Amino acid sequence: MQAAGIKMSPQFDVITFGETMVLFAPGERGSLESAPVYLASIGGAESNFAIGLARLGHSVCWVSRVGRDPFGTRVLKTIRGEGVDVSRVEQCDLAPTGLMFKEPGPGNTSRVYYYRRASAAAALRGEQFQSLTAKYLFVTGITPALSDSNLELTIALVDRFRATGVRVVFDPNMRFKLWGVKEAQRVFLELARKCDILLPGLTEAKILTGLEDNESMLDELLAFGPSQVVIKAGDQGAWYAGNGERGFCPCYSVPEIDPVGAGDAFCAGLVSGLLDHQSLGEAVGRGAALGALCVSTFGDYQGLPSRAELQAFTEGRLVPGR
Repeated sequence: MQAAGIKMSPQFDVITFGETMVLFAPGERGSLESAPVYLASIGGAESNFAIGLARLGHSVCWVSRVGRDPFGTRVLKTIRGEGVDVSRVEQCDLAPTGLMFKEPGPGNTSRVYYYRRASAAAALRGEQFQSLTAKYLFVTGITPALSDSNLELTIALVDRFRATGVRVVFDPNMRFKLWGVKEAQRVFLELARKCDILLPGLTEAKILTGLEDNESMLDELLAFGPSQVVIKAGDQGAWYAGNGERGFCPCYSVPEIDPVGAGDAFCAGLVSGLLDHQSLGEAVGRGAALGALCVSTFGDYQGLPSRAELQAFTEGRLVPGR
C-alpha cells in the first residue's frame, strides 16, 4: 500500500481497457456470404489506440479479458508484439474471445457484424487494475455498453484514477448495436462530466448536446466540465477548444481505403501530442495525421505509423498509396 503523502511515479504514459476481438474479412474484398477465404486480424477501439501510441514510442498498458482459446492467444500475441503491456490481461476458461466480421460495402464503407455476447471482456474485474498508475487513462463508451458490471467498473475506475491526478480522456465511440441512444446518452453525460479531455465524433456530440452547430456544441460540451474538447468529424476535419485555445483542423487529403479505426488513430495521435507537451491545436494536427494514415490502409490499425513515418508524412515525404 502506498504510504500517505507519497505520490507514486506513473508506471505508464497511458492505461486503457476494453475488448479486442479476432476480426475476419473476406479475401479479395468479396462478400461474407460467398467468400471462400477469410483473412484474420484483430480489432478493438482501445487496442487500436494503444498500438498507435506504442508505435510512437509511448508506454501503454492495455487491460482486458480474453478466452482461453486460440483467438484469445492470438489477441495477446499480436498486441504484445506491438509493444503494448498486456501483463494485466486475464485469460478466462468460462467465456470466449469475441469475434467480428467485416464486409466491404459500396465505395469505402464497411459493414461489421459482432459475435461478442457474454464474451470474456464483458466481465472485467477491478482487481486487474490494482497498483497501476499512469499519466492518462483512456476510456471509451464501448466498454460500459458490454455489461452492467463493466459500466459500474468504468465509472469506478474513472473516479479512482482521476482522484490520484491521472488525466481522463473519454471517447464516447457510440455503438448502436450495443445500446440505444437514451441509455448511451445517460452514461456519456456522466463520463463527460468526469473526464478532463472529451473526444466525441459528430454523432456523439449531437447525442450529448442535442445541438447541430459545431461551435455551439463545443460550448455546450465544455460546460460539462472537461478542460479540453475535440469534435472529430472525419473528412470534414476537427473542431477543438479548451485552455485558451479554439480552432479548426482540416483533414489531410489521402486516398481512403478503409475508414474503420480512423477515430481510434486520431485519439492516439492527439494523446501522443499532449504527452509530448504540444499545444491542443498541434496535438489535434497529429491526430489528423494518424487518422489519415489509418484510412489509407485496409485494416483497423495496420496503417498506424512509427515516429519516422509520421514525420515523413507531415513533411510531405511519405505519400499514402504510392
